[in-house]
Amino acid sequence: MRIIHNLSKDARAKIIEILLENRSKKELAEELEISPAAVTKFVNGITHPSDDTIEKAIEIADDEEKREILNIIIDDIMISVEELVNEYKLVDKKVEKIKKILNTITYP
Repeated sequence: MRIIHNLSKDARAKIIEILLENRSKKELAEELEISPAAVTKFVNGITHPSDDTIEKAIEIADDEEKREILNIIIDDIMISVEELVNEYKLVDKKVEKIKKILNTITYP
């Protein structure tokens, strides 16, 4: 997913936290195919998960975890868009395009 590349460090950390609610660090590391030390570094804010690790996190997540992760991603996107719009008032046409896209989405 292209959007993952633009996720904030905070969003990436929250995704790992969600997965750790039902797994040990060792179990999560095995599922993500990384070292337990890497998971510890994520938790302690020393480093942040790569795009590949976040994509793998979404793959291994159960339905509830996936829902929470997608909400984190959407919240992060909204914060970014809001900051952009507030900073640069000249993006009105793009905001209207975003509104049109959102209005076409049907929810289950």
